[in-house]
Amino acid sequence: MVKRSQEGTALVNSKADSASPQVEFIKSFWTAILGPSWLVSLVFLAAVAAVRFFAVFSSYSLQELFFLQSVAMWASPFFLLTPNGRREIGLVEPGMTVRSMSLSALAGSACGVVLFGLGMVLYGNSPNNWCISIRNYLHFDEMRGLMSPLSLFALYSLPAIFLNPIGEEILFRGIIQQSFARRFGGVLATAVNSLLFGLIYLYLHGLWRDASGFHLRLGSAAAAVFLMACAGAVFTLCRTLSGSLWPATAAHAAFNLTVLAAAIHQFAH
Repeated sequence: MVKRSQEGTALVNSKADSASPQVEFIKSFWTAILGPSWLVSLVFLAAVAAVRFFAVFSSYSLQELFFLQSVAMWASPFFLLTPNGRREIGLVEPGMTVRSMSLSALAGSACGVVLFGLGMVLYGNSPNNWCISIRNYLHFDEMRGLMSPLSLFALYSLPAIFLNPIGEEILFRGIIQQSFARRFGGVLATAVNSLLFGLIYLYLHGLWRDASGFHLRLGSAAAAVFLMACAGAVFTLCRTLSGSLWPATAAHAAFNLTVLAAAIHQFAH
């Protein structure tokens, strides 16, 4: 395991260190319009975030936009990246072994336990608890009268595994991580992608809207962003040690499933 970890780390570091302007990462069409690769990645993230926040906070029911922004993230390696870029983010690297996928899934599940457990311990049943926000977002109060807990889990598990994990890992641990690593190094790239990953989930907990406007639950929002950023750092580690994006995706999917299962157990019985 240590040997494989060293090989995976060396693989990612060597790609970041050896990258040069002559080896394109983002397609030249985008860099000609928007600037360097790291800036292109931020512009794409801003577009994804705008769609996501608009879907949640708009006066209209626009949940379909979540699927569309997920499709955009899935497709982004093909309309944003060169073939070399797709290799650099680990989309086609042979690091998807049973061992790496299993260990990554365990790491992601552990992050989910920590996130959900701390929410319940620190904030109980108050609105400051991000677990309550998850319950409200998934409409458990309405759904539990119509479906059994097992049916609820089946309903939400498919998007929890595929909808966000694949697209978000391509965006955060792939495009953002590698574009920043090429310019600023791996440590800063990990910090940036992890923090941005935490911030994009403010739509789920922290930022809320009523008739008087938008509000921010500053303390619990900061705690939730920090915990999500820590989870993002763990996902980045899974990607770095394996040299592949898919173990990070497995970690993210396991994280989502663990939080979903805990939420259903806590709130939907």
